[in-house]
Amino acid sequence: MKDLHPRDVPVVRNLPPNLMREIGRVIFFHSYVEWRLGLIIYDILHVTKVLSRLVAKDSLTMDRFDLICDLVSLKDVKTDVDLVRLRKSLLSATTQRDLLAHGTWVKDPKTKAFLLHLVRGSLKPAQAKKVQTKRSKKLRVPEYGIEECRLLSQLINEIILTVDELYSDTLGQPVPSRQKLH
Repeated sequence: MKDLHPRDVPVVRNLPPNLMREIGRVIFFHSYVEWRLGLIIYDILHVTKVLSRLVAKDSLTMDRFDLICDLVSLKDVKTDVDLVRLRKSLLSATTQRDLLAHGTWVKDPKTKAFLLHLVRGSLKPAQAKKVQTKRSKKLRVPEYGIEECRLLSQLINEIILTVDELYSDTLGQPVPSRQKLH
């Protein structure tokens, strides 16, 4: 399969239902993690629901988590969550989720197996104001099937439990007094 050009590999639009279900589960669970991370940020900063709509930015999952780590440190949030371990798990899960969400599926002509096809793109500034887009056409096809999706779902479920615990820890933080703001 490595010797084939990307145009020689048939891209698949319809995957088996069990694989589609597992991919959907991964995307759905990861969305929950992103939502909960946003709530943690708003809770630590004591941002109201109305203000959160005004200040909400669609930042990357890892950027949100890094902000939470900074806030936990700055606000002296007491938690038993191992943030280093959680970061490693979250980075792994987010990377794999991004591959699933943005990759295309191909079918190996020889084995008929469904494989994840990735086309990587990178932006490199050619000169001061010009940006050149370069896309690698190297066919990178990791073996990624239903079992890998199930393992990723399990990992994200474990992350959800840990993030929910972190959220509970942030709820116990005192709201700053209005008198101290003057």
